[in-house]
Amino acid sequence: MEITKKELKTGVVVLELSGPLQMGVECKRLELAFDALIRDHHTRVVVDLSHVTKVDSSGLGKLVNCFSRLKTAGGALRLAGTTGMIDGVLKLTHADRFLKAYPTALEAAGSFSDSSSLPAS
Repeated sequence: MEITKKELKTGVVVLELSGPLQMGVECKRLELAFDALIRDHHTRVVVDLSHVTKVDSSGLGKLVNCFSRLKTAGGALRLAGTTGMIDGVLKLTHADRFLKAYPTALEAAGSFSDSSSLPAS
C-alpha cells in the first residue's frame, strides 16, 4: 500500500491510500503515518480511500484506532472515496455512524469548520 500526504486546505492533511488496507505491513504503515501527523500537531485529517482495493477487519480496526487517537488529540478524521465493498463494510459494521465519509477528499476537507480543530469546552 502506498500513502501520499498532501494539504488540500490550510490545516487539513489528506492521506491518499492506494492498494489493499489489510493486516500486516499496510496497517503498520497507516499507524506510522498517523504517529507522524499527531506528533506534528496535524489533527484534521482526511483519509482518501478511493484507490484502496480492499479492506479487511484489521484495516477497518486501524481506521477506527486512528479516529480515536485523533479525537483524543482534539482533532477529527474524515473518510473520502468510500465506494463499493469499502462502503459496505462501513455500513455493515456501523462504523459509518462515526467515521464520516464524503465522495471526494475536497468535500471531506471542506467539511471541517474552523472550530473543529478546537477541543470542546
